[in-house]
Amino acid sequence: MNSFYRFSPLLIFFIIIILLPIHLLGQTLYLKVDYFKASSENIADYLYVEQELWRPIHQERLNRGIILGWSFYSVFVGEPDVPYNYIAVNVFDDFELVDYYGLNEIVAEVYPDKDLSDFYQQTRESREVVRTEIWRVDGFAGASVENLPVGNYITKNFFDERGGTGEHMEMELDFWGGIHNVRVDREILNSWAMYTLYYPAGDARHYTYSTVDYYENLGDLTIGAGIDLARAAYPDRSDEELNELFARTGASRTLFKTEIWKLLDSVGYQ
Repeated sequence: MNSFYRFSPLLIFFIIIILLPIHLLGQTLYLKVDYFKASSENIADYLYVEQELWRPIHQERLNRGIILGWSFYSVFVGEPDVPYNYIAVNVFDDFELVDYYGLNEIVAEVYPDKDLSDFYQQTRESREVVRTEIWRVDGFAGASVENLPVGNYITKNFFDERGGTGEHMEMELDFWGGIHNVRVDREILNSWAMYTLYYPAGDARHYTYSTVDYYENLGDLTIGAGIDLARAAYPDRSDEELNELFARTGASRTLFKTEIWKLLDSVGYQ
């Protein structure tokens, strides 16, 4: 039998703790991800609304402890006819706060001279909300609750674990977590994270979880994550064992799509 299967549960637990600096033990974080479509003639207006008008609101939400962070992206590379071109991500540690908690009060405080109805109408006219998703954070590499993952460019990998072997979480966090730590140490990655799609639920979903690579430099996306990095992460493992773990990863899920997003603005990230 392969030596990988002879690890005791206790030893596996300690391996997880060592390889993954934070596994969010005892704490759950949520991401509210809003996908937007701004028409070409409205892009300038929309960017003004999002970055000039709404950014101070997100800063106040951060100041009040409602959100842990806000980030705003454009789609740098997506599939043909992608239905959205901008994405806003809000991070929460309390699910009760996800639905624009206290928003009217905050807007009135930040913009005391603005009419709320006119403000919201200006926002609605600047873009279309394509869809909203809520994700649960499963684990980080190179990041923490106090230092959320961030990068100038990200690869957003959308996976479907339905029909797989059921060990996608183990493969992503336990095996790949070690590889991603090496990538962070070598400054290939700024950070990495795994997220499970919380809502919407049901069979209509095209994907069930996501991994995100956060890069400082666009050129770093061309550096692969293969057997050489796996050897560095697991020097006591043979190539045969490592290739088996790669194969098990592939059998645990299918890749629906990968997109590259470019960071345009953020609040609460170091």
